[in-house]
Amino acid sequence: MANADTKSDSPTSTTRRYTVGYIRNSRTFTPFPSITLKGNWMKRLGFVTGQKIEVLAEPGQLIVRLAAEG
Repeated sequence: MANADTKSDSPTSTTRRYTVGYIRNSRTFTPFPSITLKGNWMKRLGFVTGQKIEVLAEPGQLIVRLAAEG
């Protein structure tokens, strides 16, 4: 992971930039962070509708990958 004082390179063909939004809890109306990923680029990378994914969460990064079958 890059240091906080370094600048990342401009986006490449495999880098996508999104803004973290929010979704509200229906009972308490508390906002929670939310990210929506969409686009044909996902299909080109093997992510198709109905497939299961895994999200590995680490401080400062999320890794999204196809879940192993079985």
